[in-house]
Amino acid sequence: MTKLLSSVKKSMKVLDTFTEDQPEMSLTEISKILHSHKSSISRILITLSSDGFVEKNPLNNKYRLGLKLLDLANRVSNRYDLREHAGPFMESLAEKIGEIIHLSILDGNEIVYLEKKGQGQPLTVATRVGGRNPAHSSAMGKVLLSGLSKKELADVLDVGPLVKFTPNTITEIPELLRELEHVKEQGFALDDEESFPGIRCVSAPLYSREGRIIAAISASVPKQRMGNMRIREIRKQVIETARLISERISLSGLKE
Repeated sequence: MTKLLSSVKKSMKVLDTFTEDQPEMSLTEISKILHSHKSSISRILITLSSDGFVEKNPLNNKYRLGLKLLDLANRVSNRYDLREHAGPFMESLAEKIGEIIHLSILDGNEIVYLEKKGQGQPLTVATRVGGRNPAHSSAMGKVLLSGLSKKELADVLDVGPLVKFTPNTITEIPELLRELEHVKEQGFALDDEESFPGIRCVSAPLYSREGRIIAAISASVPKQRMGNMRIREIRKQVIETARLISERISLSGLKE
């Protein structure tokens, strides 16, 4: 079992003491609620204050939740807004081509599935909303990695080795960098049985109003249903759907 950091857990408890009925509290009040020494709670509050997670009301010297939490809440909210914007277009694409359509974002060196449409299709990959996969071996991951700056990409690739899942998985960083440059140039990415044997994928980027890649969609298709001619047809549909979703995102004002 993973060992929990007691200091982090205690910090979370401090944040959780603030409620709608009691949005501001003194050091003494927080200490009493948590049955902890004031010196211990004081150190936690100072740390949380330094990064904006809590702040002190200068009028009464009581603590309250800080604006950093609002920033984090907005990031979570944007993910759900993204699903709402993309969902209808993904559903339409799934019906049109008869295959599974995914929506994902990048989290470190992994992709996180935010949405999945076309679940009724047979002979495809078993994925779930909230699930994760390494970015380097998937079409959506390549699209998302291609949108990073050199510094961001270097940080991601420094996390660990590129794990091999199939004979086609890219496991060397120079080769992956060449692939990402190719993805940038052509505006889409392919996964030719690189994550799952027998599954090919086509992915295209979703852009924010500011022009940054914030997510990706993909079509996942069993190899026997994805010959070279059909892959070109599906690629065209995926790119067009991504364009329509990006337009919707831009009009809605959804931020990165």
